Amino acid sequence: MTTYEQTPARANGSGVDRDSASAQKETVKSVYLRVAEEYDERIPGNGPSDDMFTRAERDFLLARVHPGDRVLDMGCGTGRFTVPLAEHGAHVSGLDISRSMLDVAERKLAARGLHADLREGDMASIPFPDDSFDTVTSMLALMHIPIADRPTVFAEVRRVLRPGGRMLLGVKNSVFEQMFTGDRFASVDVTDVENKQLLFTNTRSGEEYVAPWFSFSPQELTTLFATVGMTVTLMRGNSPIAAWLADEVLADKGIADFVTRMEGFLGDVAPFNHFGYHLLVEAVKPMI
Repeated sequence: MTTYEQTPARANGSGVDRDSASAQKETVKSVYLRVAEEYDERIPGNGPSDDMFTRAERDFLLARVHPGDRVLDMGCGTGRFTVPLAEHGAHVSGLDISRSMLDVAERKLAARGLHADLREGDMASIPFPDDSFDTVTSMLALMHIPIADRPTVFAEVRRVLRPGGRMLLGVKNSVFEQMFTGDRFASVDVTDVENKQLLFTNTRSGEEYVAPWFSFSPQELTTLFATVGMTVTLMRGNSPIAAWLADEVLADKGIADFVTRMEGFLGDVAPFNHFGYHLLVEAVKPMI
């Protein structure tokens, strides 16, 4: 049974009939209320390809965040990266639309003797003053933003970054989706590319939940940053090779190591960087 929380995106003959931005946000909030306690069991999936994907995300972030940096983890959820960033020595704040997800993050931080300033709120109205952060991060969360809110969210990111500060993000790549509409890694949280939805299957309740989900192209990201006066300094494709290989192939350590080395090179080289399963992006706010 599929549960459409609040007013979800609806499939019709011409594509997706999107509800208002506020209704879409309520849908997302309602879904994560129901999956918060099981979320960490659902992501990431199991297998070599998932491990490579997650390691690439983590390395991308931690290589660019330094101990003592003020970091906002936007759409932080259960702290998948909030916790490692705090362990890394950053002064971390977390923002998420779901109080239930933040409750899980708080328990994880407390269990490790760590602290982060966790706030329930909307990315389109970030509850922090101007110039508050050295870095804003957002991994696998921006796809839930209603398309109408995208310019506002990126403007808010620029506002809360100090001059010279950077945003680090990870999003699903809509260019990859033109080549392959399936969800390569996930086994329970599956993207429905055609209808712009994320399907939460095999939940503890036995129900399926649906939330809006809008991927980004490299050009869309470059334009969104340029519009708010920020410059993309790195566009990396995450899993431009591994996404096409079966886990049975990647289970061979020699092959996995070779693929990792090749992706470390090709992921930053045009045009290969535009064909990753996901995109990892760094953008900088000007000093003046």
